[in-house]
Amino acid sequence: MWLKTILATLATFAWSHTTWAHARLKPNSTLNPRTTSSGEKVGPCGATTPTTDPTKRTTLAPGQKLVVSWEETINHPGSFRIAFSKDGLTGFDNNILLNNIPDNNDTPVNYSDPTTYHQFSATVTLPQEQCENCSIQLIQVMTDQGGKPYFSCADIRISTTAPKPVSPPPTPTPGPAPAPTTTPDAPTNLKVKITPKT
Repeated sequence: MWLKTILATLATFAWSHTTWAHARLKPNSTLNPRTTSSGEKVGPCGATTPTTDPTKRTTLAPGQKLVVSWEETINHPGSFRIAFSKDGLTGFDNNILLNNIPDNNDTPVNYSDPTTYHQFSATVTLPQEQCENCSIQLIQVMTDQGGKPYFSCADIRISTTAPKPVSPPPTPTPGPAPAPTTTPDAPTNLKVKITPKT
């Protein structure tokens, strides 16, 4: 009996540590994260790709001071890094905006209670170069997990102009109306000859 209890406990522990999340750019902040998941383990942005929806891409100014907000959903010692990519896919390591941001919050976190998540923010300076399909990347490096990272990205555009409005889909052109069908009028001058029986 005790062996089954131990195995069940270990299974629950393993499941929780492989499916629960850790850190993410904060939803409903200035940036619009590609996903609300904080368990993205594959770089540079987890299992996500840059958005093709311009309404989900934040427009920012060249050289703007940007406050980046994020949250830790499971407590781990370590640090964070904020980086930039001009095309949303490559070059993050060559465009680090802020590195070695300490994780100095060690209060207990209950994954089921978002009010206990650790809240962080940092101010970075955006590049002066304008771009239409760029991205901001957050990395969490966990020192208690051998330096394993977690990733979170948000898509932006850096420009001095407003984004182009989204064009509505074209209205389909109606085809020609079918020709009306006519029923010939019944003749009114028919004469019927009735022969009486004899």
